[in-house]
Amino acid sequence: MASLVLKLIPFSLLGLLLIAPESQAACIEGARSSCEYPGGECPGEKVCNDGQWSDCEPRVCNPVEISPTLRSVGLGTANEIFVSRTSSGLLRPFVHSRVFSLIAQINSGPAVQTLRMSGTVGVTCELDGVETTFTSSFQQDQNGNGTTAGLSFSRTFDTSTAVCPTGYRRLSVSYEARTTVILANAGGTFATYPGKAEYLRWLKFMTWNIHHGVGRDGVLNLQAISNTLLASGAHFAGFQDVDNHWSGRSDCQNQPAMLQQQTGMSMRYSPSVDEGGNIFQCGTSHRKQYGNLLLSRFPIVADSIGFLYHPVDYERRSALSGVVSIGGTQLTIVSSHLHHGTSPTDGLIRNFQAESLMVFISNHAGPAPKILMADLNAPENAAELSWVNAGMQDAWFAAGNPSSDRIDYIYTTPGLPVARAFKLPSNASDHDAVMAWVALEPATVP
Repeated sequence: MASLVLKLIPFSLLGLLLIAPESQAACIEGARSSCEYPGGECPGEKVCNDGQWSDCEPRVCNPVEISPTLRSVGLGTANEIFVSRTSSGLLRPFVHSRVFSLIAQINSGPAVQTLRMSGTVGVTCELDGVETTFTSSFQQDQNGNGTTAGLSFSRTFDTSTAVCPTGYRRLSVSYEARTTVILANAGGTFATYPGKAEYLRWLKFMTWNIHHGVGRDGVLNLQAISNTLLASGAHFAGFQDVDNHWSGRSDCQNQPAMLQQQTGMSMRYSPSVDEGGNIFQCGTSHRKQYGNLLLSRFPIVADSIGFLYHPVDYERRSALSGVVSIGGTQLTIVSSHLHHGTSPTDGLIRNFQAESLMVFISNHAGPAPKILMADLNAPENAAELSWVNAGMQDAWFAAGNPSSDRIDYIYTTPGLPVARAFKLPSNASDHDAVMAWVALEPATVP
């Protein structure tokens, strides 16, 4: 009977039945496995790519693990690079100019022909609002002469030597490097993952009353807000008029969560108004909230909320602060929104709110330096702004701009350099966004 079955199976199908199960089985991406390599002195190795095993490749017989590494010295506490073949090279940002070294190393054991450090330096420069990155490459070798001893050498980098062409403003400098070891006798090549560091000369801040995501055309489109933020290159944003299950005007959206998801940035939210859910609007399973938002490309490690002066029968307003860590350097970002209206009573309310805002920033917001991003609902010459002007620096004027018709402001700790401050026109809200480029180190730094 068995012979009859075999006679009835086509030869092509019989071939499929005889294939080893492993060749048909899916594998885990990046997995490695030993395999038989014809004529090899030791087992070969295959790698899983796109769910399939690669062909068996020869592997060097060496009882010692080959471990090229790349590390840094001088990037600062808790910010040093250390990468090897088994660990990724995360981006290490820093905001103060410095001299640092990268060190290439290979452990003792393999017969090394060459130890190499290679990579690129990219300088991002700005001219008339247009940003351009100029990239140069480097490579440094050390001859191993087939030695089995460990090898190591370093290369020094100075942020001040990575400059822009004449007339350009330097925004940032990025460094990317890897260590490569080439074994003697055509024994193979092994490399680390890339180690990355970035010097941020200018940090970009945005303040924006987003009008709960409704644009000048009356259409709710929160994605347009996120797209504008991402296209601007802002490192930080302070938003006002942000809804969370508020009402049908914003389709009962959880806008803080949506903005975080759409931008991939760290987020904190302060509901200035926080009420029980309404069965006739967004239901009773969520709180009905409206307030301020902070978004950051860097981790927000602490936050606090302060409620401003609040007279009876008027809408409550708040201030939200977040402590941000950039490669071990901390700064505080604040988003706030003062009372609206043009009557003398409205101005008086704002006056008391501005005073309580400055108390919050001075006593509770977090460590210096501090950046305030706010809809203050008052023109430049309003008396209530004297509280803020007395304690902080208006980035608009620090950048050399003339007076302007505005109610949205970015303020900084006094003395911080400001390269640019400008309005960013957008139809995604009934307000234009306002941006400022601020440095955390003296203007004397190139």
